[in-house]
Amino acid sequence: MSCLVKIKAAREKLSVSEKKLADFILSNAALIRDYSSQHLAGRVGVSQSSVVKFSQKLGYRGFTDLKLAIHENVVEQSAADKAFNTDSSVDSENISIAQSLLRDKSEVLLTTDALNDEQVLKDVVDVLRRSKRIQIVAIGEASLVARDFSHKLQFLGKPANAEPDAYVQLSAVELLGNEDVVFLISSDGHTRMMLHLARQAKKVGACVITLTNFSANPLNALTKFKLYSVAQNGLKGFPLVHTTASQQHVIDILCSMMIGPDGKSGAIFTRSRKIVDFLNES
Repeated sequence: MSCLVKIKAAREKLSVSEKKLADFILSNAALIRDYSSQHLAGRVGVSQSSVVKFSQKLGYRGFTDLKLAIHENVVEQSAADKAFNTDSSVDSENISIAQSLLRDKSEVLLTTDALNDEQVLKDVVDVLRRSKRIQIVAIGEASLVARDFSHKLQFLGKPANAEPDAYVQLSAVELLGNEDVVFLISSDGHTRMMLHLARQAKKVGACVITLTNFSANPLNALTKFKLYSVAQNGLKGFPLVHTTASQQHVIDILCSMMIGPDGKSGAIFTRSRKIVDFLNES
Protein backbone atom coordinates (compact mmCIF):
# COMPACT_ATOMS: atom_id res chain seq x y z
CA MET A 1 0.00 0.00 0.00
CA SER A 2 1.44 3.38 -0.98
CA CYS A 3 2.26 5.88 1.77
CA LEU A 4 0.17 8.63 0.14
CA VAL A 5 -2.83 6.31 0.18
CA LYS A 6 -2.15 5.56 3.85
CA ILE A 7 -2.03 9.28 4.63
CA LYS A 8 -5.28 10.00 2.75
CA ALA A 9 -7.12 7.09 4.31
CA ALA A 10 -5.96 7.80 7.87
CA ARG A 11 -6.31 11.59 7.75
CA GLU A 12 -9.63 11.89 9.58
CA LYS A 13 -8.24 9.99 12.59
CA LEU A 14 -5.06 12.06 12.94
CA SER A 15 -4.32 14.71 15.57
CA VAL A 16 -4.34 18.40 14.68
CA SER A 17 -0.57 18.59 14.13
CA GLU A 18 -0.59 15.32 12.20
CA LYS A 19 -3.37 16.61 9.94
CA LYS A 20 -1.23 19.67 9.20
CA LEU A 21 1.62 17.41 8.17
CA ALA A 22 -0.67 15.15 6.14
CA ASP A 23 -2.27 18.06 4.26
CA PHE A 24 1.09 19.67 3.51
CA ILE A 25 2.58 16.41 2.25
CA LEU A 26 -0.45 15.59 0.08
CA SER A 27 -0.39 19.08 -1.43
CA ASN A 28 3.39 19.16 -1.95
CA ALA A 29 4.33 15.50 -2.42
CA ALA A 30 6.68 16.24 -5.32
CA LEU A 31 8.73 18.65 -3.16
CA ILE A 32 9.10 16.49 -0.04
CA ARG A 33 12.28 14.72 -1.21
CA ASP A 34 14.17 18.04 -0.83
CA TYR A 35 12.98 18.58 2.75
CA SER A 36 14.68 17.63 5.99
CA SER A 37 12.54 16.79 9.01
CA GLN A 38 13.54 20.13 10.53
CA HIS A 39 12.67 22.03 7.35
CA LEU A 40 9.28 20.30 7.07
CA ALA A 41 8.51 20.96 10.73
CA GLY A 42 9.28 24.67 10.25
CA ARG A 43 7.11 24.95 7.12
CA VAL A 44 4.13 23.22 8.73
CA GLY A 45 4.50 24.79 12.17
CA VAL A 46 5.01 21.64 14.25
CA SER A 47 7.91 20.22 16.22
CA GLN A 48 10.59 18.07 14.59
CA SER A 49 9.66 15.21 16.90
CA SER A 50 6.09 15.40 15.53
CA VAL A 51 7.46 14.75 12.04
CA VAL A 52 9.35 11.67 13.26
CA LYS A 53 6.37 10.34 15.22
CA PHE A 54 4.10 10.95 12.21
CA SER A 55 6.47 8.90 10.03
CA GLN A 56 6.57 6.07 12.56
CA LYS A 57 2.80 6.09 12.92
CA LEU A 58 2.58 5.34 9.19
CA GLY A 59 4.89 2.36 9.67
CA TYR A 60 8.26 3.86 8.69
CA ARG A 61 11.43 3.93 10.79
CA GLY A 62 11.76 7.68 10.40
CA PHE A 63 11.26 10.64 8.11
CA THR A 64 14.00 9.55 5.69
CA ASP A 65 12.17 6.31 4.91
CA LEU A 66 8.87 8.15 4.56
CA LYS A 67 10.49 10.70 2.24
CA LEU A 68 11.83 7.96 -0.05
CA ALA A 69 8.45 6.25 -0.13
CA ILE A 70 6.72 9.53 -1.03
CA HIS A 71 9.16 10.12 -3.87
CA GLU A 72 8.48 6.62 -5.24
CA ASN A 73 4.75 7.35 -5.11
CA VAL A 74 5.21 10.63 -6.96
CA VAL A 75 7.13 8.91 -9.75
CA GLU A 76 4.52 6.12 -10.00
CA GLN A 77 1.63 8.59 -9.92
CA SER A 78 3.21 10.68 -12.66
CA ALA A 79 3.50 7.60 -14.87
CA ALA A 80 -0.09 6.62 -14.10
CA ASP A 81 -1.36 10.11 -14.97
CA LYS A 82 0.32 9.87 -18.36
CA ALA A 83 -1.11 6.40 -18.91
CA PHE A 84 -4.62 7.59 -18.14
CA ASN A 85 -4.02 10.73 -20.19
CA THR A 86 -4.94 12.98 -17.28
CA ASP A 87 -5.21 16.65 -18.19
CA SER A 88 -4.11 18.52 -15.07
CA SER A 89 -4.59 21.87 -16.81
CA VAL A 90 -8.39 21.57 -16.65
CA ASP A 91 -9.83 24.08 -14.19
CA SER A 92 -11.84 22.09 -11.65
CA GLU A 93 -14.27 25.01 -11.32
CA ASN A 94 -15.15 24.81 -15.02
CA ILE A 95 -15.99 21.13 -15.24
CA SER A 96 -19.53 19.78 -14.87
CA ILE A 97 -20.86 18.07 -11.76
CA ALA A 98 -20.89 14.79 -13.66
CA GLN A 99 -17.22 15.18 -14.62
CA SER A 100 -16.26 16.18 -11.09
CA LEU A 101 -18.11 13.19 -9.63
CA LEU A 102 -16.46 10.86 -12.14
CA ARG A 103 -13.03 12.19 -11.19
CA ASP A 104 -13.74 11.83 -7.46
CA LYS A 105 -15.18 8.32 -7.78
CA SER A 106 -12.24 7.24 -9.96
CA GLU A 107 -9.87 8.42 -7.22
CA VAL A 108 -11.97 6.61 -4.60
CA LEU A 109 -11.84 3.31 -6.52
CA LEU A 110 -8.10 3.56 -7.12
CA THR A 111 -7.52 4.30 -3.44
CA THR A 112 -9.79 1.40 -2.44
CA ASP A 113 -7.72 -0.94 -4.61
CA ALA A 114 -4.52 0.29 -3.00
CA LEU A 115 -5.89 -0.16 0.53
CA ASN A 116 -6.78 -3.83 0.10
CA ASP A 117 -4.07 -6.45 -0.06
CA GLU A 118 -4.54 -9.02 -2.83
CA GLN A 119 -3.76 -11.94 -0.53
CA VAL A 120 -6.32 -10.81 2.05
CA LEU A 121 -8.96 -10.61 -0.69
CA LYS A 122 -8.06 -14.15 -1.79
CA ASP A 123 -8.23 -15.40 1.80
CA VAL A 124 -11.67 -13.83 2.28
CA VAL A 125 -12.93 -15.37 -0.95
CA ASP A 126 -11.66 -18.77 0.19
CA VAL A 127 -13.52 -18.40 3.51
CA LEU A 128 -16.73 -17.33 1.73
CA ARG A 129 -16.50 -20.29 -0.64
CA ARG A 130 -16.11 -22.77 2.23
CA SER A 131 -18.77 -21.24 4.48
CA LYS A 132 -22.16 -22.84 5.00
CA ARG A 133 -23.99 -19.65 5.94
CA ILE A 134 -23.09 -15.97 5.56
CA GLN A 135 -24.67 -13.30 7.74
CA ILE A 136 -24.04 -9.77 6.40
CA VAL A 137 -24.50 -6.97 8.92
CA ALA A 138 -24.70 -3.24 8.17
CA ILE A 139 -26.62 -0.17 9.29
CA GLY A 140 -27.61 3.09 7.61
CA GLU A 141 -26.63 3.61 3.99
CA ALA A 142 -24.33 0.57 4.12
CA SER A 143 -27.46 -1.61 4.38
CA LEU A 144 -28.00 -1.13 0.66
CA VAL A 145 -24.50 -2.44 -0.03
CA ALA A 146 -25.13 -5.37 2.31
CA ARG A 147 -28.39 -6.25 0.57
CA ASP A 148 -26.71 -6.14 -2.83
CA PHE A 149 -23.89 -8.34 -1.51
CA SER A 150 -26.35 -10.94 -0.21
CA HIS A 151 -28.19 -11.03 -3.55
CA LYS A 152 -24.95 -11.57 -5.47
CA LEU A 153 -23.81 -14.31 -3.09
CA GLN A 154 -27.17 -16.05 -3.46
CA PHE A 155 -26.71 -15.79 -7.22
CA LEU A 156 -23.43 -17.65 -6.73
CA GLY A 157 -25.12 -20.39 -4.73
CA LYS A 158 -24.21 -19.20 -1.23
CA PRO A 159 -26.86 -19.00 1.53
CA ALA A 160 -26.41 -15.34 2.48
CA ASN A 161 -28.65 -13.05 4.49
CA ALA A 162 -28.63 -9.28 5.07
CA GLU A 163 -31.56 -8.68 7.38
CA PRO A 164 -31.73 -4.92 8.25
CA ASP A 165 -33.45 -5.35 11.64
CA ALA A 166 -30.91 -5.31 14.49
CA TYR A 167 -32.82 -7.77 16.69
CA VAL A 168 -33.20 -10.25 13.83
CA GLN A 169 -29.49 -9.86 13.05
CA LEU A 170 -28.59 -10.73 16.64
CA SER A 171 -30.89 -13.75 16.65
CA ALA A 172 -29.40 -14.95 13.35
CA VAL A 173 -25.83 -14.62 14.66
CA GLU A 174 -26.71 -16.68 17.75
CA LEU A 175 -27.63 -19.60 15.45
CA LEU A 176 -24.31 -19.63 13.56
CA GLY A 177 -21.41 -22.01 14.06
CA ASN A 178 -17.75 -22.50 13.21
CA GLU A 179 -18.47 -23.12 9.52
CA ASP A 180 -20.31 -19.83 9.12
CA VAL A 181 -19.31 -16.22 8.42
CA VAL A 182 -20.39 -12.85 9.81
CA PHE A 183 -19.46 -10.06 7.39
CA LEU A 184 -19.67 -6.61 9.03
CA ILE A 185 -19.82 -3.41 6.96
CA SER A 186 -19.21 -0.31 9.06
CA SER A 187 -17.95 3.11 8.11
CA ASP A 188 -16.07 3.92 11.32
CA GLY A 189 -16.00 0.59 13.19
CA HIS A 190 -17.22 2.09 16.48
CA THR A 191 -20.96 1.32 16.45
CA ARG A 192 -22.01 -0.40 19.68
CA MET A 193 -24.38 -2.80 17.93
CA MET A 194 -21.67 -3.87 15.46
CA LEU A 195 -19.21 -4.50 18.27
CA HIS A 196 -21.77 -6.57 20.16
CA LEU A 197 -22.58 -8.66 17.08
CA ALA A 198 -18.88 -9.24 16.38
CA ARG A 199 -18.30 -10.44 19.95
CA GLN A 200 -21.32 -12.75 19.77
CA ALA A 201 -20.14 -14.14 16.43
CA LYS A 202 -16.75 -14.96 17.93
CA LYS A 203 -18.42 -16.67 20.90
CA VAL A 204 -20.33 -19.06 18.63
CA GLY A 205 -17.21 -19.73 16.57
CA ALA A 206 -18.20 -17.94 13.37
CA CYS A 207 -15.51 -16.30 11.23
CA VAL A 208 -15.72 -12.50 11.46
CA ILE A 209 -14.82 -10.38 8.42
CA THR A 210 -14.93 -6.58 8.50
CA LEU A 211 -15.15 -3.86 5.85
CA THR A 212 -14.36 -0.52 7.50
CA ASN A 213 -12.52 2.71 6.82
CA PHE A 214 -8.73 2.48 7.01
CA SER A 215 -8.14 3.39 10.63
CA ALA A 216 -7.52 1.79 14.00
CA ASN A 217 -10.97 0.94 15.33
CA PRO A 218 -12.38 -1.48 17.92
CA LEU A 219 -14.29 -3.53 15.34
CA ASN A 220 -11.10 -4.47 13.48
CA ALA A 221 -9.62 -5.70 16.76
CA LEU A 222 -12.28 -8.43 16.80
CA THR A 223 -11.65 -9.85 13.34
CA LYS A 224 -9.09 -11.94 11.53
CA PHE A 225 -9.80 -10.60 8.04
CA LYS A 226 -9.84 -6.83 7.55
CA LEU A 227 -10.99 -5.17 4.33
CA TYR A 228 -10.96 -1.41 3.84
CA SER A 229 -13.11 1.24 2.20
CA VAL A 230 -12.61 4.98 1.76
CA ALA A 231 -14.50 7.68 3.62
CA GLN A 232 -15.04 11.20 2.27
CA ASN A 233 -11.27 11.54 2.43
CA GLY A 234 -11.18 15.27 1.77
CA LEU A 235 -12.97 15.03 -1.55
CA LYS A 236 -15.58 17.61 -2.40
CA GLY A 237 -19.21 16.71 -2.98
CA PHE A 238 -21.68 14.40 -1.26
CA PRO A 239 -19.64 12.15 1.07
CA LEU A 240 -22.01 9.17 1.08
CA VAL A 241 -21.42 8.75 -2.65
CA HIS A 242 -17.72 8.19 -2.05
CA THR A 243 -18.14 5.82 0.89
CA THR A 244 -20.83 3.73 -0.79
CA ALA A 245 -18.89 3.55 -4.05
CA SER A 246 -15.83 2.33 -2.17
CA GLN A 247 -17.74 -0.31 -0.17
CA GLN A 248 -19.53 -1.48 -3.31
CA HIS A 249 -16.23 -1.79 -5.16
CA VAL A 250 -14.84 -4.17 -2.52
CA ILE A 251 -18.02 -6.27 -2.68
CA ASP A 252 -17.85 -6.44 -6.47
CA ILE A 253 -14.20 -7.52 -6.33
CA LEU A 254 -15.03 -10.36 -3.94
CA CYS A 255 -17.97 -11.60 -6.01
CA SER A 256 -15.97 -11.41 -9.24
CA MET A 257 -13.15 -13.40 -7.64
CA MET A 258 -15.63 -16.06 -6.49
CA ILE A 259 -16.62 -16.72 -10.11
CA GLY A 260 -12.95 -17.41 -10.92
CA PRO A 261 -11.04 -20.71 -10.76
CA ASP A 262 -13.31 -22.26 -8.13
CA GLY A 263 -15.50 -23.82 -10.83
CA LYS A 264 -18.54 -24.51 -8.65
CA SER A 265 -19.52 -20.87 -8.14
CA GLY A 266 -18.95 -20.17 -11.83
CA ALA A 267 -21.23 -23.05 -12.83
CA ILE A 268 -23.96 -21.92 -10.42
CA PHE A 269 -23.62 -18.36 -11.74
CA THR A 270 -24.07 -19.61 -15.33
CA ARG A 271 -27.20 -21.58 -14.39
CA SER A 272 -28.61 -18.58 -12.52
CA ARG A 273 -28.02 -16.36 -15.55
CA LYS A 274 -29.85 -18.83 -17.80
CA ILE A 275 -32.83 -18.89 -15.45
CA VAL A 276 -32.96 -15.08 -15.31
CA ASP A 277 -32.67 -14.84 -19.10
CA PHE A 278 -35.47 -17.37 -19.49
CA LEU A 279 -37.77 -15.46 -17.13
CA ASN A 280 -37.00 -12.20 -18.94
CA GLU A 281 -37.99 -13.60 -22.31
CA SER A 282 -41.25 -12.20 -23.58
